[in-house]
Amino acid sequence: MVNDRGETKTSIRVADVRFSYTQGRTGASPYGPVVDEQPQQPAALVLDDLSFEVPVGTLTVLCGASGSGKSSALRLLNGLVPNFHEGRLDGTVQVAGVDVPSVDLSEAGRTTATVFQNPRTQFFTADVRSELAFRDENYGLDPAEIQRRSVAAARQAGIENLLDRGLRQLSGGELQKVACAQAIAAGTSVLLFDEPTSNLSPAAIAEFAQLLGRLKAQGHAIVVAEHRLYFLRDLADQVLQLDHGRVHDRWSGDEFRALSESSAAALGLRTLRAPAALAALLVAEHADAVVADHVDSGPSRPAAENHAGDPERGLVLDAVRFRYGRHDVLDIPHLEFPRGQVSVIVGANGVGKSTLARVICGLAAEDRGSGIRLDGRRVSPKMRMARSGMVMQDVHRQLFCDSVADEVRLGLDSQARDEVDIDALLQRFDLAELAGRHPLSLSGGQKQRVVIAAALAKQPQICVFDEPTSGVDRRHLRAIAECLSELAEAGTVVIVITHDPELIDACADRLVAIGRLSDEHPCGQSIHITELSRNRSDHAD
Repeated sequence: MVNDRGETKTSIRVADVRFSYTQGRTGASPYGPVVDEQPQQPAALVLDDLSFEVPVGTLTVLCGASGSGKSSALRLLNGLVPNFHEGRLDGTVQVAGVDVPSVDLSEAGRTTATVFQNPRTQFFTADVRSELAFRDENYGLDPAEIQRRSVAAARQAGIENLLDRGLRQLSGGELQKVACAQAIAAGTSVLLFDEPTSNLSPAAIAEFAQLLGRLKAQGHAIVVAEHRLYFLRDLADQVLQLDHGRVHDRWSGDEFRALSESSAAALGLRTLRAPAALAALLVAEHADAVVADHVDSGPSRPAAENHAGDPERGLVLDAVRFRYGRHDVLDIPHLEFPRGQVSVIVGANGVGKSTLARVICGLAAEDRGSGIRLDGRRVSPKMRMARSGMVMQDVHRQLFCDSVADEVRLGLDSQARDEVDIDALLQRFDLAELAGRHPLSLSGGQKQRVVIAAALAKQPQICVFDEPTSGVDRRHLRAIAECLSELAEAGTVVIVITHDPELIDACADRLVAIGRLSDEHPCGQSIHITELSRNRSDHAD
């Protein structure tokens, strides 16, 4: 967008920024810095000589490894750095004409709206409609205008059907959509998104990409911090790859689109083109779990090794039902998860995938009359809890200790502590140098890896991973995929709930597509299983 003199209007200007969090206050609590009486010392730089501009009506992508400074850069733009997350800041930060570091948060909030990596941390009310109105009510807008903005934002984000729902009733993907609507309802000129697709289904990601295109056309300046890049390839006007808080590489939109897959892989970027599994996932969502055959090459594991179809070697669910109050959530007629295979559960947001994970691990008790067997023996919720390890969609619910090392050791008895090589686990997931850090001070991808390491330390018979690659870069996605395959080969029942087609391409042996529970299926939810045959290498150009 240009002015009357043909000049491009700049909405964001960041120049020569250096920032370090105050030691011990790097976000150890999602609610802000912890007040203590100890003198604080400057920590290592998280943003170092950071400079970039974002013109009006353009979209800038921030990418880079987990912990490279992407979330800190967004906090810089919305004023949370240094007004909420304390530290030393040098340089210039101007957003929509406002010198952000010099104004208080209430004033900075008039220029930007942010969708955080974990949307639960930004909600303040109990239901969707109230949440969309909350910000504007605090700024004293006219109720009629608040209503207009809320309804218009819900329509743009595709959540009109959720307006009268409680936030606690929604899935992670639905909460992500609400957070996007909340940002739109703010009516600000600058929109910031931190891993906005981490919990979205492929169909929802496609809808989100269309939404970003419309917001650009309306003149918003947009900054998106993301690891998933394929859906942004045709939208990006500028791409910045961060490394230790610095701009390591910078591309225009055309330069970025010209990158080959081999170049992206060498740079540590995730795939720039639609992953092979994407088509199958989209069919699963739109055709009520009728999954098209997935075309790929490479040998599958031999039947003698994966024990496919042997109910005495794995987890079997028969007539498993679950409800919240009067609301039916699950009705699974029959489903098997064999040992020796990586089984991936897919389906649209809100079909009950995460609830199924909780039932499998014994965190939620199935209705009376349901039957769940492990290796041919019936197992109660308590027994399943003792035999299971789980990585939840919201990993903040699983972080309890003051250090990463203690988090991984948590819950192990003396015998397990002797058997499990904690140092090797930390090394495997690039956590060795973070062993003494508070888990809640880490980036989203680092937290994800801590919880995965803690789950593996238990050496469970059943391992359930709910979106294990949200917020992780290409290298760590590959490491997690290899870990899942190795677990399966060792005989563990491995169940993965994901919308990530790159993870599916990397390690899945079978897709378990679950349909919505409705009156059209009086015999329970439709389930379609596709056996996959694939190679484990990265995509070629």
